[in-house]
Amino acid sequence: MNGINNKPLEEIKLYTLPEVSKITGVAYRTLQNYVKDGKIKAVKIGNKWRVTEDNLRAFLNGTQQN
Repeated sequence: MNGINNKPLEEIKLYTLPEVSKITGVAYRTLQNYVKDGKIKAVKIGNKWRVTEDNLRAFLNGTQQN
């Protein structure tokens, strides 16, 4: 079964906001605001926000589309 961008589901890397915070150096609370404002795309799974590797790269490259 294919997922995001036709990648097999097992190849889709998901990051939690604390992981994104460590990678980017952006504070967790700031990332929450970015998600709310649409500056970084994320999905809520259970009670945790998850960011795909593609969305993280787009955010880092400044190419995030709303």
